[in-house]
Amino acid sequence: MELFLIKIAAFFRPIASLEYAETLFELVGGALFLVLLGALLMRMATSKAVYLSLIDLLIFAFVLWCLAIYVVYYDSARIKDVAKLLIPPLTYVVAKNVVQTRCDYRALLLWMLAGFVLPIVLSVVLIATGEGVDYVSYWTDLPRWEGAYVGAHSMGHSMTLFLIALTVYWATAGDGDRDGVFGTRSPVFVALAAVMAGLSLYCLYMSQVRSAVLGLLVFAATYLYFVRRAMLVYGAIATAIVAAGTVPYWLPALLPEVAMMQRGIELDVMDLGSDRPRYWLNDLTVFADLPLDRKLGGVGIGAIAEHSVGPRLYGHNDWLQILTQTGLVGLVLFFALQAAVLRRILRSHPEERALFLALFCAVNIMMLVSNSYVWRIQVSQLYYMILAFIEIRDPRRKSAEVPARQAAAVAVPAGRYRHLAE
Repeated sequence: MELFLIKIAAFFRPIASLEYAETLFELVGGALFLVLLGALLMRMATSKAVYLSLIDLLIFAFVLWCLAIYVVYYDSARIKDVAKLLIPPLTYVVAKNVVQTRCDYRALLLWMLAGFVLPIVLSVVLIATGEGVDYVSYWTDLPRWEGAYVGAHSMGHSMTLFLIALTVYWATAGDGDRDGVFGTRSPVFVALAAVMAGLSLYCLYMSQVRSAVLGLLVFAATYLYFVRRAMLVYGAIATAIVAAGTVPYWLPALLPEVAMMQRGIELDVMDLGSDRPRYWLNDLTVFADLPLDRKLGGVGIGAIAEHSVGPRLYGHNDWLQILTQTGLVGLVLFFALQAAVLRRILRSHPEERALFLALFCAVNIMMLVSNSYVWRIQVSQLYYMILAFIEIRDPRRKSAEVPARQAAAVAVPAGRYRHLAE
C-alpha cells in the first residue's frame, strides 16, 4: 500500500505543476507530502525499521537548521518558501525507505512519466494554437512560451527533467524489464517514448530556458562520455552541423545578447545571461554588508526580490540563494549534503554511476547558473525521488557494486535511534 501511495504522489506532482493547479499550490503540495509521509509511516509499521544513512542525517541537519532560522527570523521569511525548500529532500528519505527493489523503482518512474503526459500534450496544444505565452522579449520581439505551466522556466525545467527521467527508466531496465507492454523493447513503449520525447524537446525550445537546455546537454554529454563515447562524438558533430545550418532560427531565442549586438546594441559583461552577473554581484555585496548573525543565518528564507526586507536580492543562482537565505551554516550543510550524494554515486556500479553522475552534474550546474532545483518544487521533488535509487537496498544491486567500505547506514528499529560511524 505504501508503494502505491508514493506512486500516486509521483503521478500527481507533474500535474500539480499546471497553471490551473498552481493556484492551489499550498493545498496540493501539502497533500502530496502528507501522502509521502503516510507511505513512510506505513513502511515503518510493517517492517519495524527505517534506514538512515549519512545523506539522511545531513538532510535532517539542514532541515532543522532551516526551521530554526525560520523561527528566529520569522518576520523576514515566508513559510511557503520554507516548504518548497525542505519538502524535496525529505521526499528522498521517504522514497529510499519505501522503494525496495529495482522493479519497484522503475514502476515509480513509470507513474512519474505518465504524470507528465497531460502537461506536455496540453502545453503543445496551447503553443500550437497561439496560447500559453509567458511574455514577449522587448529586445528580440520573440515570445517566450509557458504552455500549461506558470512561467517559461517551470515548463523548460520540467521538460528537461522528463527527458532525464525517461533516460533513467530506459537505462535501469534489467533483462526482465525489457519485454511486456512497458518494456524498453516493446514497440508500443518505444513509439510512445519517442513521441513524448519529441514533444518535450519542442516545449523546451519554445520556453527558451537556456539553463534547462544546458542541463540537458550536460546530462547527455556526461552519460555518453562514460557509456557510449563514439555516440557522443557523432552526436556532437551532427548537432554542430544542424546548429550551424539553423543559426537564424535559434540564435535570437537562445542567445539574445548576440542578436542584440548584431542590431547595434552595446552590451558589457554585466548584461550577459539576462543580467545575471549584475544580480550575483548585488547579492554578494548585500551579504558582505550583513551583520555576523545574519551572515551565519541568512536574511530569511524567501526574502528575495519583492519579498526582500532591506536591500533588494535577486538570486538567479541556487547556491547563492542558499548562502543569502540560510547563511554560511546553511551553505555548509547543503554543500555537505551534495558531497555525500556524490560520494554515494561514485561508489555505485559503473553503469549506475555514469547515469546518476550525469544527473547530479546536470542539476548542480543548473543550480549554479540559475534558480532551478532548490525552490522550484515542481522539479526538485521529482529529482529527489529519482535520486533515491542510489540508496535502494536491492540485494541484486548490492552484489554488483564496486568494492568499498560500508556506508554509514544502519537499520534503525522503530522507537530506537542509533548510528554507526565508519
